[in-house]
Amino acid sequence: MMLNGPWEFEITKKRGLPTFFSREILVPFAVETSLSGVHKEVTADDILHYRKTFKKEKSPTERAILHFDGVDQICDVFFNGRKIGRHIGGYLPFAYDVTEIYQEENEIYLEVTDDVQNDVLPRGKQSKHPGGIWYTSTSGVYQSVWLEIVPEDYISSFRMTPNVNEGKLHLSFSTFGDPYPMQIVARRKGHVVAHALLLQGNEIDLVLPKPLDLWSPEDPNLYDLEIYAKEDYITSYFAMREYGTIDYQGHKVFALNGKPYFLSGVLDQGYVPESGLTYPSVEAMEFDLKLLKEYGFNMVRKHIKLEPMLWYSVADRLGLIVFQDFVNGGGKYNTFLFATGTFFQPKRRDDKPSFIQSVGRESPVSRAFFEQTMDPFVRHLYNVPSIASYVLFNEAWGQFESKRLEQKLRALDPTRLVDAVSGWCDQGGGDFDSHHIYFRKVHLKPSKSRILFLSEFGGYSLHLKEHSWSKKVFGYKRFKNKDKLNKAFKKLYEEQLIPLRDKAGLAALVYTQLSDVEEETNGLVTYDRKVKKADPELFRALNEELKFHD
Repeated sequence: MMLNGPWEFEITKKRGLPTFFSREILVPFAVETSLSGVHKEVTADDILHYRKTFKKEKSPTERAILHFDGVDQICDVFFNGRKIGRHIGGYLPFAYDVTEIYQEENEIYLEVTDDVQNDVLPRGKQSKHPGGIWYTSTSGVYQSVWLEIVPEDYISSFRMTPNVNEGKLHLSFSTFGDPYPMQIVARRKGHVVAHALLLQGNEIDLVLPKPLDLWSPEDPNLYDLEIYAKEDYITSYFAMREYGTIDYQGHKVFALNGKPYFLSGVLDQGYVPESGLTYPSVEAMEFDLKLLKEYGFNMVRKHIKLEPMLWYSVADRLGLIVFQDFVNGGGKYNTFLFATGTFFQPKRRDDKPSFIQSVGRESPVSRAFFEQTMDPFVRHLYNVPSIASYVLFNEAWGQFESKRLEQKLRALDPTRLVDAVSGWCDQGGGDFDSHHIYFRKVHLKPSKSRILFLSEFGGYSLHLKEHSWSKKVFGYKRFKNKDKLNKAFKKLYEEQLIPLRDKAGLAALVYTQLSDVEEETNGLVTYDRKVKKADPELFRALNEELKFHD
């Protein structure tokens, strides 16, 4: 049962259910956005009060689970007058079993606080003083709220791990009660291709017929999955694909299904003018990702944000490899370090107290919170076929002990690659020798043992007044019209990037960025998505030229 829509809403300075709600808010849009209907800045001492009533669904099944896909930042949840939990963090989804207090008439009441300057919790690009690369804050409920009805005995979660070499899908289950026996069925284009029966235990291999229909951006083949477990019934999908590294012409490169594969992608911040961090519809998600396909890109870096599962399903279906950032946090960053990082690569150890202090992670609680969220972050995203790599730290924002945390991340998910330090303050770890270059000519030396990765570059700016958020303009290199902008793109790729593929072994690129965001006007398209500033035909040709062709 989807619980999005109008909720009663109030902002006060005191906790406790208000005696009167003076307005409504449209969930799932943040308080600061126009689509929410409130469009108001939230301060650190504000208490956001949400209230929703709904009737019980008629159902022969017996358990009810209340889901929140995203609430920023600290949320106390009350259900039918009883406090059922508190969630802290803002980016990961959370849920509560409300079976024992689920009634014919139900009330959800939330108290939410948000301090974007908190040095413990993740904040991404949110800022109290938006401008340049920092954006308007996101407060309150900003992703879907829904009620799930399940049987008394049910599958609470499961993990899918494809094994391309052996032609198997390994499944492991977490259960509530006794949902056995389980029947698992795989289909391809409507036809049953594999099935298995699990009578006990929580693991099983599903053997698939060969040749496998492998997943790639060029052929995003997906298998449908059905799981029957007594009264519980699950439909899903999976992809047979493998990510890794391989030697190619004397350099380490990314490997897709055991073959060298050049990655050409775009930085995607996932902001929309009327709804901030929240896409207003699945169609809006599809619009953005279809744009990348139109431009000939095969990869997208999801930057400093976690999307709802619907977004990743679009990437799976369209065929876009995803590099997923962890969300940064910490206190105030050292201005000198970040202002100069793009001009030279600071050589500093990130396990030293002086460095940790300079990047705002001196708080042990802040470091502990980041580390504690790694496991739920990975568990949440594990089944997404299109995610090929995690980006642990970006430009030293809140960076600490990256080598140790990289090893922890690999233990949590050994099936994917890791860009441990994207940008600068490299510690020599991870699968990528990862660079950000904006204000100077792109010059890179071959990497000895890692994939040479230009993980951010470009940022070319064209301000179109009628399609811009602000009169203020931020970009790394400004152009007066589309013609000059596209000539600069062509020159950059043909004179600097494509030659580096052969000379230095450059094997992966991420252009900044998909769309303009607030004051930033360096997108391939405008913030409102109405004007394509970059020429799709030009980029298709350039991306084709970048590919490994032999």
